[in-house]
Amino acid sequence: MGLFDKFSKTFDKFGYDLEGFDKDGYDKKGYNKKGFDKYGYNKKGFDKKGYNEDGYDKDGYDEKEYNKNRYNKEGYNEDGYDNKGYDKNGFNKNGFDNKGYNKEGYDNHGFSFNGIHMDTRINFDKDGYNKKGYNEEGYNKNGFNKEGYDLEGYNKNGFNKEGYDLEGYNKNGFNKEGYDENGYDENGYDSNGYDLDGYDSNGYDLDGYDSNGYDLDGYDRLGYDHIGYNKEGYNEEGYNKFGKNKIEVKND
Repeated sequence: MGLFDKFSKTFDKFGYDLEGFDKDGYDKKGYNKKGFDKYGYNKKGFDKKGYNEDGYDKDGYDEKEYNKNRYNKEGYNEDGYDNKGYDKNGFNKNGFDNKGYNKEGYDNHGFSFNGIHMDTRINFDKDGYNKKGYNEEGYNKNGFNKEGYDLEGYNKNGFNKEGYDLEGYNKNGFNKEGYDENGYDENGYDSNGYDLDGYDSNGYDLDGYDSNGYDLDGYDRLGYDHIGYNKEGYNEEGYNKFGKNKIEVKND
């Protein structure tokens, strides 16, 4: 729109000409005759070159043809690797394919698909280990066989196949008889059935008394109950609950 056109047109009270454009050439929705707003974007949000405000086209690629994750239409990033880390030839940054072999057909330990080492030309490398990492005796560099046990029969945690360590205790600290190093089972009782304080599962010691000093019938070691009376009903002074001694009771 020329300067002359800008001032020669007739505008309504809202500032729009007969075609619906204001003096700057934009309609009520803010777009010019070519369909772009004052920032250069059309109704779909793309500029004249076909890119949105973030710099991506309708397919999600920028001017260099990379998407927001920085991969091109072929699926490779700017370094030439796909999202799994492999280039067009199928090799990663370290030069190995998805099966772990380089262009010469050897893995990172120098073994071919058939297990032949590139240096020794046999199934074992110069240190005596095969493709899977085991020597002729069947142990790896850490001293463990395929099952995970060393020459003495213990795994990396120090337990044998039965689950016991060198001293005969399992991971929970109990031996084959079910007792810990102090002689107590998982419930806290020794082989005789008493806990660390000397009480059985019912709460009584070897003599039959609980932690308060009373037996199953409620009498202490001197033969008196909780209120101080023996089985016959007399206290230490020889009186019953009614204040009478044995002689008085007999005379009654």
